[in-house]
Amino acid sequence: MIAAIVNALGILIGGTTGTLLRSKINHKLVDCLMTAMGLVVVSVGVQGIVGSTDTICLVLCLAIGAIIGQALRIDEFIDSMGVRVAKLFEGKKFAEGRFADGVISASVMFTVGAMAIMGSLDAGLRGNYSVLFTKTAIDGVAAAAMSAAMGIGVVLSLVPVLIWEGLLILLAGALAPILSTEVVAEISAVGGAIFIGMGLNMIGITDRKVNVPNLLPALVLPILYVPLASWIGGLL
Repeated sequence: MIAAIVNALGILIGGTTGTLLRSKINHKLVDCLMTAMGLVVVSVGVQGIVGSTDTICLVLCLAIGAIIGQALRIDEFIDSMGVRVAKLFEGKKFAEGRFADGVISASVMFTVGAMAIMGSLDAGLRGNYSVLFTKTAIDGVAAAAMSAAMGIGVVLSLVPVLIWEGLLILLAGALAPILSTEVVAEISAVGGAIFIGMGLNMIGITDRKVNVPNLLPALVLPILYVPLASWIGGLL
């Protein structure tokens, strides 16, 4: 668990630093930072998709995930929670910004990807924290830049990061056989597509925002798809 805690602390330090500096940065620079981070997120997303070897998996997982997310109205739930938490900081200068967007974007960015998954499994199985410690440095810098552009919501992403990585570390022995290299690659690809949507939202390049929250169920579907596709392929 120590590696997950260190990762969360890295986000806390980076995010808090960026939030405190936000009030001292003019709006044009904030917009510039938002665009820059959006481009970074898009590039990370493209890298994730490139690692996929099964386009059908990407299409089906995103489509089915969107249906599940819409049925559960995940976006409405997250928005309502964001409003409630934002009220705790109402009137605070450092709390101004795209609160809910900050929570969602940072949470997905810091929890999805090979470093989060494989780093946590490596920490749980072998006690090797090097991957998560490297991820901590990257997340800290990203959190500082994102919070300067989006506000304190980015800091709250440390909660899902701590829970997600903590669970993976504790359950590493049981999850390792399920999270094969192929499954992790497809999860990263689905996450990459969601990253691109997040990046486009951050840049504001289109009037229609990508409904990122309702796509989140797609992230777990490769766990079911990959072994099922392998089984069907064996029958043909």
